[in-house]
Amino acid sequence: MSRENHATRAKLVAEGLKSMIINGYDGIGLNAILDAAGVPKGSFYYFFKSKEAFAAAVLEAYEAHYTGLRELLFRDAAASPLQRLEDYFEQARRMHLAEEPLGGCLYGVFGQTARARSPGFRQRLSAVFARWEAQIQAVLEEAQRVGEVDPAVDAQGAAAFLIEAYEGMLIRMKVDGDDKAFDRFRCFAMGALRVRP
Repeated sequence: MSRENHATRAKLVAEGLKSMIINGYDGIGLNAILDAAGVPKGSFYYFFKSKEAFAAAVLEAYEAHYTGLRELLFRDAAASPLQRLEDYFEQARRMHLAEEPLGGCLYGVFGQTARARSPGFRQRLSAVFARWEAQIQAVLEEAQRVGEVDPAVDAQGAAAFLIEAYEGMLIRMKVDGDDKAFDRFRCFAMGALRVRP
């Protein structure tokens, strides 16, 4: 693919992400995305075989961004493991609140209509959640080794719960238009993990 074609494809993915975060998979208008990206209508199918292939490319780009962000924050040796996890969620909170209108997490947006998608797309989305969960699990296991989290805690189950609570919290933030749900998430989900002195 030429540099120009690569740039055009990247523009389409970026515009698709903006639209899908706000409108979901079913609510996007391809014409609006093509207009915003400055791409002729006939060019879409040169880059993507279908709307689902387009959504998969958007999901891949979104995952790459957030996986990189987590890797960077989770490697910060200056902070304790639980502090790194709290820093990650705090940074995600700030990024979500900066969105106008508040859109939420693409994984959750896609997840809400996952049953209407093909088995292949659902498997792709499930694998994204599994990789996210594994990153958080690794931080929790490190927190257990340094005494921040009780060793009896099921780190995998706790990682899955944090993601599930986080996705629910984003829905509530979207509905209420403020970050009180995040304060509850931090207090009850994150706070419950920390070993009390």
